[in-house]
Amino acid sequence: MKKFLIFLLAVLALTFVACGKDKDIRDILDKEKISSEFNIVEENEKYFEFKDKDDNRDVFRIFMYEKISSIDFKNPKKIDSLEEGYIEQGCDIIYKDKDTIMIGIFDPEVGYGYNIHNFDNSKTTLEIIVAIGSQDELSEKDLFEILKEAKSFIK
Repeated sequence: MKKFLIFLLAVLALTFVACGKDKDIRDILDKEKISSEFNIVEENEKYFEFKDKDDNRDVFRIFMYEKISSIDFKNPKKIDSLEEGYIEQGCDIIYKDKDTIMIGIFDPEVGYGYNIHNFDNSKTTLEIIVAIGSQDELSEKDLFEILKEAKSFIK
């Protein structure tokens, strides 16, 4: 059931993503490090997804990196649009600033699900999304640590 909640959140996260054009996303990610620790699910020039090798982890993570258009990236209302969409879906907003939003949803039968969206222009117009499933509630600090890990895969 935990996998179902994570899958649902991952699909929901991708609903809000718009593709962009620039260099190949695989050039900015440390694919060697990723493949040694995770299972790569999908990759192309604009999108890269990988997940934990152990499906039974207490905190299961799916990492997604999406290049978005510079117009969408520069949109000052992008975080607000994500917030509105998630609220409409019944999710709770845990944290929000101009570059990051963290949402959560709880299902008593499945556990906790979280999505983190972060917009990073250190290398390109990149949206980092992490879908997380956990039996236990995670703190804002825990979620920031997972976001920090997600950023560590960028060269």
